[in-house]
Amino acid sequence: MNSKEALKKLKNIIGEEAYKQVLEQMAGTTVYFPALPSNAEWMDKEQRNISLKEDFYSGKYEVGDLARKYDLSISRVYKIIQGRV
Repeated sequence: MNSKEALKKLKNIIGEEAYKQVLEQMAGTTVYFPALPSNAEWMDKEQRNISLKEDFYSGKYEVGDLARKYDLSISRVYKIIQGRV
């Protein structure tokens, strides 16, 4: 979807007034909206990483389980656990 289509869709979703506020406060800013994994709720990356570490250190999950649960690659899970992200 190109920027023009994305802005039109955003306007339809949030309404005219909120759209104007977004434009006023964020003009010139590039924003990326991550795709929502089908098997998880949206969560802030920082909170996700904390939850992932808690799950890992609880001993209830293997790395592969965490990769599936959080829709991440195994190497990304290792990086999060090791604090390199």
